[in-house]
Amino acid sequence: MLAVRLPAIGKPLTLADVPVPEPRGSEVRIRVAGCGVCHTDLHIVRGEQSRISPPITLGHEVSGWINAWGPDAGELQAGDPVIVFGGWGCGSCRECRGGDEQRCARGASPGFQRDGGYAEYMLVPHRRHLVPLGSLDPVHAAPLADAGVTPFRAVRRAAAWLRPGARVLLIGFGGLGQFAIQHLARRPGLIVAVHDLDPRKLELARSFGALDTLDGPADVVFDFVGSDETLGQAAAIVAPGGLISLVGESGGRLVFGFEQPAVEAHLTTTAWGSLDDLRAVVAMAPELRWNVETMPLREAPRALDRLAAGDVFGRLVLVPEVAPTRR
Repeated sequence: MLAVRLPAIGKPLTLADVPVPEPRGSEVRIRVAGCGVCHTDLHIVRGEQSRISPPITLGHEVSGWINAWGPDAGELQAGDPVIVFGGWGCGSCRECRGGDEQRCARGASPGFQRDGGYAEYMLVPHRRHLVPLGSLDPVHAAPLADAGVTPFRAVRRAAAWLRPGARVLLIGFGGLGQFAIQHLARRPGLIVAVHDLDPRKLELARSFGALDTLDGPADVVFDFVGSDETLGQAAAIVAPGGLISLVGESGGRLVFGFEQPAVEAHLTTTAWGSLDDLRAVVAMAPELRWNVETMPLREAPRALDRLAAGDVFGRLVLVPEVAPTRR
């Protein structure tokens, strides 16, 4: 099968012909329908992401069809469309037992420590990591696995600050921002503005009711970029007692003290979402809209080049050249 592999940190991606993986134990094999191209993938290729175990097949935003399973996986139905929850934890630590498997210190996730979805097939360690898609188109649904669920979690964790009348700023309006603004719209009375350098993205944000600027400091800032520059912008505009939610992973740092951010401001990070978060996003997906552009799997290197150049509107999804059917 075709797989797009990272042979080593700092090396270019390679197109490889590798054996179709055989599921063992509780493993489930997925025939990939689509895999979203995330900025995190770009950071991995550049050597800017920690806890990576190359050589590895990239891709953590995966949807597809159940194809085969090991003897301990239980009864499954071949051809069922599913989306893959990527926070593969150990299943037994405090974080896993508490429902936050994506925070597991011993976790091994697709595209990071385990082979991911830049391939025609991939293995998932346990059926609990699969969420049924029902009638959703698997290719279009692939971004829900990260771009949809991560901002959902960020907004949910900011609930205490998101009271009617709260001023909210989104920095960056790419693959995650288009979901974030819709998750915020489910909370009444918010005043939401978007900062982005791309006029097309600002136009899209306005179509969701967003403003270009806020009148006064922000009670909540969601930074979907995460650079030194954007964190500095967030620190400069957050209100006393407000919240900066860092979602983007561009490697930025923020000097934190009494002078800046504002007094008693809070700073938090959001990493992915829980399995329950993903189930909630899949359930609300018929009420959401998001932009997807498909590219052939073998063009993954060009997809990352486009992402690096800012030439992406919404989410790129890699699709194997021979798209599977529901069977």
